[in-house]
Amino acid sequence: MKSETVKRLLSIGLLLSWSATTATRVWANHGSNCGCETSSTQWSATPPCGSSSYAGPSQWQHFVENVESNGYRNSYSNDYCSGYPNGYPNGYPGIHSGTQFGGCENDVGWGTSTADQPIVVAPMRPLAADLRGFYGGFEFLWMRAGFDQNVALIIDPPVGNTLVPFDYEYELTPRAWIGWQSCRGGGFRTTYFQYDEAAADESVMAVTGATPVFVYVYGAGGNLSRFAQANVGETLTSSHSLKLQALDFEATQQFRWESLVGTVGAGVRLAKIDQHLLGEVRDGGGALQEAVSNDLTLSGAGPTVSLQAARGLGDTRLGVYAGMRGSLLKCETEQKIYEMKGAFTTELEDAAIQREILTVVELSLGLQWTQPKGQRWQWFARGGYESQTWFDAGGPVDSHSTIGLDAISFALGLEI
Repeated sequence: MKSETVKRLLSIGLLLSWSATTATRVWANHGSNCGCETSSTQWSATPPCGSSSYAGPSQWQHFVENVESNGYRNSYSNDYCSGYPNGYPNGYPGIHSGTQFGGCENDVGWGTSTADQPIVVAPMRPLAADLRGFYGGFEFLWMRAGFDQNVALIIDPPVGNTLVPFDYEYELTPRAWIGWQSCRGGGFRTTYFQYDEAAADESVMAVTGATPVFVYVYGAGGNLSRFAQANVGETLTSSHSLKLQALDFEATQQFRWESLVGTVGAGVRLAKIDQHLLGEVRDGGGALQEAVSNDLTLSGAGPTVSLQAARGLGDTRLGVYAGMRGSLLKCETEQKIYEMKGAFTTELEDAAIQREILTVVELSLGLQWTQPKGQRWQWFARGGYESQTWFDAGGPVDSHSTIGLDAISFALGLEI
């Protein structure tokens, strides 16, 4: 029975020895109940407990060379989820109860460090979210917005048209999250994301041969439309801003497959999007002659699911990560279109309220570095690329454009 016990310990040690982070303590007492006496010296020299074979001297030595013996607990619990405050990882079998190893009652577990009870500390993998307790992080996204109907204004000469789009630049955008995870891998997580930027103004003067210059705004699926137009000597200036907020509440579960560590999540997302377009026509003296605006507000909630996975690269703390998220949001869209003509001689406003389903898809990929600190916590840093697509969320000149966000990301996080 003792030989089978050690083989199980060995297989776990070999699986985890490629990385270094907060350690899990595993030890075996080779007492009389197992039929032999074995000292700590014999661990690296002979098959334990009188067994005639094991995984191989090189593999056993590889395990031994990748352990430390710098700590232990003086008692153990048969409930491996209740008694491991020193960093025992989630999702692993309880390597502490002699009964589960087939007969070495109370002889395999956490305990004291006598001569015939060697303490072995097997290093864990270097990726985040492997500890029981709270975790959190903050992420900087160098993000840019785009639209499939990205129109700032249109120049309409006698032959052909020229579309001038809004040019959103990369700007810093925050995201933060906090969560808790049990030693069985289950937990919860809350994430907040906000994008709040404005594009540079686009301005064109109408001249002979390149006139008129105009911008049209559409609402209610094209059933409403208003515009502002500049003729020769007048200047049309368009501006647009976008504010997007998302708050996710999820139940999470960590899993492992081979050397891959992943977390699945499911919950609810709350989202709000505010957009504002303004087109103004001024004469040569700067007096306002015409204007059109599009105020678009979308708010909703719905289910969201996520998947995050990571694995290490060789015997380092460096790893790769990937993530994806999908959301279906039941939304209400409120649109107000304002038009002014003849220097405030005529003012009109249209309003439309619509209910629709909004689909959101997010993908991310990058590299991650983890660094353990003591036995209770570790921090990590990661950088990569992220893409978000908000289908039919509206754009500068209509209520059904698709918003695309792409970003270079850098994140710092902490697990306790």
